[in-house]
Parts: sequence; C-alpha cells; structure tokens
Amino acid sequence: MPKLFFAFLILTLGAGLLGACAKPRPGADVTPSGRMDILGPVPVFESNPLPGDWVTEGKPADGQLAVVELNAIPALRIINGPTSFASVKPTRASMLATPYLSWSWNMTPQEKGDHPVRIVVGFHGGVAENPGWQTAPKGKSGKLLPPHDRAVVVLWGLSALQRGAITMPPSKGKIQAPARYVARGGSENTRTWWFETVDLSDIYRRAWPDDKTEDVRIVFIGIAAAAGHLPRPGHIAGLRLSR
Repeated sequence: MPKLFFAFLILTLGAGLLGACAKPRPGADVTPSGRMDILGPVPVFESNPLPGDWVTEGKPADGQLAVVELNAIPALRIINGPTSFASVKPTRASMLATPYLSWSWNMTPQEKGDHPVRIVVGFHGGVAENPGWQTAPKGKSGKLLPPHDRAVVVLWGLSALQRGAITMPPSKGKIQAPARYVARGGSENTRTWWFETVDLSDIYRRAWPDDKTEDVRIVFIGIAAAAGHLPRPGHIAGLRLSR
C-alpha cells in the first residue's frame, strides 16, 4: 500500500482521537474548517470503545466492539452477533455544506450477501410533512437513535461489481427502510485497508430525487452490525465528515 496512504490515515486517526476524547455533547457541530471527526477511535486505555456522546440501539455483547490494532493501524473492530445493533454519533450538519463522508475499512470475507458490518447515516428535513421517526418504541433495548426521516446504510457488497449501486428496500408502515449503498465489495478486496470517500448528497439525490435537499441535515453517523450471520468482523477507522 502506498506510503502516502499510510501517512494520510495516521493523520486522520490522530485527529479522530482528539475528537473522541472531547467532552460529550448532545450533538456535534462542524468545525469552522468544515470538518467533523466522527470516529478516531478512542485510545486503547479507555474502557468504552466508543466516545461518551454516542448512542446505541440494541445491546452489543462483550467483545462485539473493541479498539484493536490491525496492520499497525488502530481501529474499531465490530463483530456481528445473534441480534442487530447500531451505535451512532448525533450530529448537526447541513448535508449540502458537508457532503463528504470518509473512512478506512478492512473487512473479513462474508459467505453470502452484504457484509453484516456497515456504516449508517441518518438524515432529517427533506420531507416537510414528516416530523421524523425512530427505530423502536421507547423502553426497548438501548437508547433510541436520533429522530430521522431518511437513512442510508453504507455496505461492503459480496461482489466488487456492486460498487456504487443503490437499492431501496420496501418500507413497512411508518417504519421506513433505509437506502442501501454499496461502497466497495468482493472477497478479493477483503483483509486489506481501503480508504473511501462518498458524496452523501449524491447518494441522497439518487435515493430520494423528490426531496428538498437544501433542507436536509445529517443527524447521525455511526456503525451497525446485522443479525443472523456467522461472525464476520469488520474494522473501521478515521470516520470523518467534511466539505
């Protein structure tokens, strides 16, 4: 892998460490430079692998989230299990002002379908008549994700040929299904670090062409693991939003 990539990744991780150790807030704003560090991850000596201002829907078991080093790069290791969960950082960001989401990931091969470990992004404001919805009734396991009226799941696909594809699963009643975007895929690309940048505004327009994109805010960014699969770890580092 080029030395330039490693230098960039180390700088990205360093910036993320500073952001992860900041005092928790209900939501995070974009800095004057037009950047928001989402995940560094936190230093190894921290007892919680996620920063204190993150919220979780579901209950990941011990060991499903951990800070590790993989090929000398610190990363968050996510392992799927018998139940699904999502952990996200609440944000306050205009989608059109800060549309670019960047990260690095290193995934183990999956046997079929999309990899169970994925990135999730929540939006609000594009649907005027929709005040926002949450993922589960109050009182269920974990904390509720921030209210949102649209969501995108960023996936590692089974085939590299799926890269860039968007699918729209059917929604059930008021529980709207998130759009599914394949950022990379293929078993031949697993067990290697890849740096990615996607344009969330482009993905949003392709998924919901009739929405008012000028009003859309990004209300959370995080990671998730789907249930019902054999354990297939994924490693994610340097998750960042920028303009």
